[in-house]
Amino acid sequence: MSSSSINIAAALMAVSALPLASKAGEIADSLTSFFFGLELAEQLGLLGILFSIVFLISSLVGSGTSYVPDDVGSTINYPIADIEKASNEKERFKAVYPMLRDQMMEHMNTHKLPGESVEWVREMMDYTVPGGKLNRGTTVVSVYELLNKTTDSTEIAKAAVLGWAVEFLQAFFLVADDVMDESPTRRGQPCWYQLKKVGLIAINDSFILESFVFTIIKKHFGTSAYYQQLVDLFLKITQNTEFGQLLDLTSQTPGVVDLTRFTLERYQMIVKYKTAFYTFYLPVAIGMITAGVKDNSAFDLAEKICLKMGEYFQIQDDYLDCFGDPKVIGKVGTDIQDNKCSWLVVQALDRCSQDQRKILEQNYGQWDDKKVAKVKALYNDLELPKVFSDYEEASYAIIQTDLQKVDCMPKECFEILLKKIYKRSK
Repeated sequence: MSSSSINIAAALMAVSALPLASKAGEIADSLTSFFFGLELAEQLGLLGILFSIVFLISSLVGSGTSYVPDDVGSTINYPIADIEKASNEKERFKAVYPMLRDQMMEHMNTHKLPGESVEWVREMMDYTVPGGKLNRGTTVVSVYELLNKTTDSTEIAKAAVLGWAVEFLQAFFLVADDVMDESPTRRGQPCWYQLKKVGLIAINDSFILESFVFTIIKKHFGTSAYYQQLVDLFLKITQNTEFGQLLDLTSQTPGVVDLTRFTLERYQMIVKYKTAFYTFYLPVAIGMITAGVKDNSAFDLAEKICLKMGEYFQIQDDYLDCFGDPKVIGKVGTDIQDNKCSWLVVQALDRCSQDQRKILEQNYGQWDDKKVAKVKALYNDLELPKVFSDYEEASYAIIQTDLQKVDCMPKECFEILLKKIYKRSK
């Protein structure tokens, strides 16, 4: 309750009491007789109720501050000094992570969880959240700076908090995805679930990471005018991504390789929901919301451009899964073994002869190094590396043309994203 609300309530009580003012003496005598006519235990009980009411009102009024809901920080000490001494964009962003990690541990402590549980989650966060390229999170900060026209360190810290909310969401997706895909490595180290002490506990850990996304947003932005917009956005993007994962996982029946289900239309739908929304649209939409953009057409245009970038990005990812260096990309690609509806297999099916199709049917979707090698050899025979290179240039040109039509917001918001992914090697 705000102080203004309390003042209004007090005024109403005062006005309501005016007709009784002339009888104040009589009322006081009656109350006194009533109180002293009670038994001692009854008197104590009534006093307890009255003191409780007074305590509640005084705690709401406080010393002129507003009531703050649970997990909403009225005063947060951001690591301004660490942000200002950072030498580059990534280091500036990383300076905020320890604060958020410690806040989540403190949040667990308020639930009186045992120390070993809190320590488990601390290790899990450090292992799964900050180790990637952090492109999504740093993009949030860059877009925030552009749209809000600010270089203030406190504002940058708040933008970084939202960027880390995206990175926590990313960690949730990856931890769960690695379990579902039985992936061996992630970001140059064994997947979290691959650690002997973890195993399938990783599933619950992924849920904890997801919940922390909303705990972070509430703590830092719970009193902001756009808080509900942020929550709605994150909920929408989370659900879209889970829809994409469903499309990906159900593109095949377990143990069955049915190449007829691998169509370009299905692939594009998987990419749209599983990758494009949270990787590209989410960082831009966050900046737009915090900058107070209200025009729905601006959000529609941003979504259109970001979805095109998302498709471009995922096709790059599929290419690198097969042809990238594991030491550079940080993981061992397993799309062929996992029977994935990858851009490469979709392109191969569109270009192969009947004999070449038989090679795919006999070797795709199997955990056998020799068979995987045969599929990769077929991809080379079909010149898919060149097909990808041509696609990359054409897609980049189309996106650049679309950017020339943007006039409702700075084009730089999108160029930041495009610069990070164009001709990437990891």
